[in-house]
Amino acid sequence: MKIQELIEKYSADYSKLVDNLCVDAIDRTIDKNTELYDGIHTVLNRPDKIVGTGSNTKVVKQAKLIVKYQKKITETAVSFLFGEPTDLKLTNKEEKYQEPFKLIKDVWKKNKLEYFNRNLARMLMIETKVAELWYVTIDDKKVKHIKVVLLCQENGDKIYVHHNEYRDLDAFIRRYNMDDVDGKPHEHVDIYTADKIIYGVNVDNVWKQDSQENIYGKIPVIYYSKPKPEWDDVQTEIDRIEDLISKFADTNDYFGSPTIKIKGKLTNPPEKGAVGKSLQFTAQKDGDGKISYGDAEYLTWEHAPESIKLEYETLKDIIYSMTSTPDLSFQNVQGLTRTSGEALKFLFIDAILKAKSSQEIFGEGLTRRVNLLKAILGIASVKDKQNLNELDIVLEFGDVLPDSVTDLVNSLSQARGGDPIMSRAAAVRKNPLVEDAEEDLDRLNKEKEKSEVANLGESFNV
Repeated sequence: MKIQELIEKYSADYSKLVDNLCVDAIDRTIDKNTELYDGIHTVLNRPDKIVGTGSNTKVVKQAKLIVKYQKKITETAVSFLFGEPTDLKLTNKEEKYQEPFKLIKDVWKKNKLEYFNRNLARMLMIETKVAELWYVTIDDKKVKHIKVVLLCQENGDKIYVHHNEYRDLDAFIRRYNMDDVDGKPHEHVDIYTADKIIYGVNVDNVWKQDSQENIYGKIPVIYYSKPKPEWDDVQTEIDRIEDLISKFADTNDYFGSPTIKIKGKLTNPPEKGAVGKSLQFTAQKDGDGKISYGDAEYLTWEHAPESIKLEYETLKDIIYSMTSTPDLSFQNVQGLTRTSGEALKFLFIDAILKAKSSQEIFGEGLTRRVNLLKAILGIASVKDKQNLNELDIVLEFGDVLPDSVTDLVNSLSQARGGDPIMSRAAAVRKNPLVEDAEEDLDRLNKEKEKSEVANLGESFNV
């Protein structure tokens, strides 16, 4: 059913409208995902052991070791996707488009969207659905600020969407709690469509609603969704690793400390801290009259747990490879020599391809963001509305891996047959050690002139 038809059908009963719209087609486990990311894992449910009987009964604590692979996988994916800021490029060459483009860049900068994007991606990879809500603040009937807020369950929002028969999003629903002026909490459900925005609040089990025209002509929300959390494919392997190392820790508690086995009667045991310790035994007769002397030896673990080590390494490799997460532990990088930028890209190609796949979601979302900002700024600045609509803006995702300037310059120089590929002025302006490029260029020119005069004098020296 279309959103307009639903709103009209339940116009007199907002609660039924809420029940119809607050439904998710995907069975999500947001609470569980958040727990896994925060370190609340199955291994914590390992029961402690009860040993002994009667008055000798005691509880032996079992190891419960948590390894936050979920956080590692998520943070690495976020860094490869938004580790470097996403840039906006204007393809329109005419001067009249520069000012409207600057308006969009200013909103981008003031909202610190390079950091907002990272948090947006992080929460999507954990909760599997998030949204960004854009709104304006008004002062003296003029738009003062254009702002954005992240909607996710972590921030207290439950979000839902409604699609039309063509699977286009035609309504966004935000469900949250907020205190009134007296500090009493009330449930709110806001419905956003391209035509109107309905604000609903539940006061003493009675829904009140206020409908306003949507002056932007677009839903001021960008919605992002994915079916599973970032680590879902390797959750069983993570559980197994935590169980494995926890049981191994228990084994170490039992057998890791030296244990001495003594035969016979020990006399004069060595004092603690004594140097050159020795054990002295007294001779004893057994039942057959034979004399036996005492003996002592350390109990050692003869067979190293190679199978446990092999399983751990195998599971770790599966976790990293199946999630396209590079293992940058010290052991893996300590023998790595300096490599070129191209070699680094091949080394991390799996993580780069994963980031490219994520760009399918975020590229579409950020493009919608730009179009929404055009609509909002068109209302705030009417004189720029036409030029804003005509802006052709391209999104460029950043690359977290460093570029090798040396490799690039060498390649360009070879392509030019060894000829210079940069002017002296351009080289000075690019030099990070130069504070004032123009002043430095002026100084270089003066030094060059003095050198030429000196050389000219020498040429006439007879």
